[in-house]
Amino acid sequence: MTDLFERRPPEEPGLRFYASGVPWHLPVPRDTLPGLLEGAAHRYGGRTALASQGGRTGFRALLRTAARIAPALSRLGLRRGEHLAMLLPDCPEAVVLCHAAWRLGAVVVPGGASGHRRALAHAVVAVVPQERLPEIAASGDRAFLRAVVTVETVPGRRAGTSRSGSRKDSGARAADLPREEWSPGPARTVAARRPDPASRNIPAQRTGPGSPYAAAVTPDARPRRGPVDIVAYRDLERRPADRSDSLRDWDWSGGPEPDDVAVVVHRHDGTRVSLRHRNVVAAAHQIVAWQPAPVPRRPRLLSLVPLSDTRGIVLVTAALLAGARTVLVPDSDPFGALRAARRHAPTVLVASPADLRRLLDRPDHEREALATVRTVVTAPLDVATGERLRAALDARVIEAYGPEAAAGVALANPLTADARPGTAGLAVPRTRARIAVEGFPEVDVLPGHAGELLLRGPQFGDHHGRPANGWLRTGRLAVRGPDGFITLLGDGGGRDGAAPRH
Repeated sequence: MTDLFERRPPEEPGLRFYASGVPWHLPVPRDTLPGLLEGAAHRYGGRTALASQGGRTGFRALLRTAARIAPALSRLGLRRGEHLAMLLPDCPEAVVLCHAAWRLGAVVVPGGASGHRRALAHAVVAVVPQERLPEIAASGDRAFLRAVVTVETVPGRRAGTSRSGSRKDSGARAADLPREEWSPGPARTVAARRPDPASRNIPAQRTGPGSPYAAAVTPDARPRRGPVDIVAYRDLERRPADRSDSLRDWDWSGGPEPDDVAVVVHRHDGTRVSLRHRNVVAAAHQIVAWQPAPVPRRPRLLSLVPLSDTRGIVLVTAALLAGARTVLVPDSDPFGALRAARRHAPTVLVASPADLRRLLDRPDHEREALATVRTVVTAPLDVATGERLRAALDARVIEAYGPEAAAGVALANPLTADARPGTAGLAVPRTRARIAVEGFPEVDVLPGHAGELLLRGPQFGDHHGRPANGWLRTGRLAVRGPDGFITLLGDGGGRDGAAPRH
């Protein structure tokens, strides 16, 4: 059946409510994530890119550190198209390891405390907190695992305090990643045997439009058997003395391509979404282009969306593109978020409705830490929460929606007086939205009637059951008003909201 939506003129209802300077035909370069980081380091140099309780990291320092860590991951056996399981809380080391893996063309598989088994299923290298190493070692399928990188996520002393106990001024300059004490020995190993590689296959990656991820398999050419290396992050650049020289120090394949898979997300229903470099880059450009108004000279982003969610990775990528400082909060509890806000004075806050309600329940003297926030991005709010938030903060509230299969957001309210509180907003640049009859995705509903929300755009990855360049069925009931604003029917703060529940 002919797609009636495609026969409509480009001027959809709602485009006239775009903020001045936001074009629907947004030019998105076919770039990769390493290329985006290199461009940000060239433009912003020593400006602070990441801020955490352990210190600050500049854009140029982030690029240099990722370039040093990439050969170390290659020595551990990580190759192009293979999986790196990222099981860390929000910390600078997690961002560095992601960019180091992307420089090799590897795939990052983020996972939380409850989803580490699926993230480890096909991982070649896993990154875990040091305190969780026994738990990870005793669970999961380690058939493909070659190495585990441990990170000290709980510092031994408070950030900004010297060994003598005197307080230091941590805000004097943008420093590199926090340096830990040098370990006296190389990596240690654990006796975990892998099956014969000749009897199994590992996922391979084909590039090019329309090539599904894991559509082809290739034999595993790694050594037949060997122990699983356990390497501390601070020792990652050191070559273990007891390892053989069968692996090359630097397996450089020319870097990734825009059509290479960058992130694999395991959904709750058992399916997975493969996001390519071009999907994440496009999502970052859409987020940055949605705010045409003049931004502060040094914007600061406080995101309560964890890096274990793909939208947290996209937000950090968008901050790199915009030259904004990202404030990382390992524990997303209200106390930790308010403490980070008091220290770094964020101008943009991204949080789910549940997190916002927890912040609003704190005493007034604690909420004063959010006085510098000028923009709040969240999922569609109920009336009571929206009124409380607007009364407590002197900030613009942007209600947005992005399904799990998207690298970012698909619908958002404009940053103008035309915003419709309680709705998911308008389709962001280069994104199309339809309301189809339930069970019949080829047929559009009549204007003003409810139906299933269908989306399409450059930020959508490969999803099971979705044809190439086809419409994504979100499974959400929605209605589109004559002004183009889309209202989700049901709980807009669920697992498909702009920020996941904790």
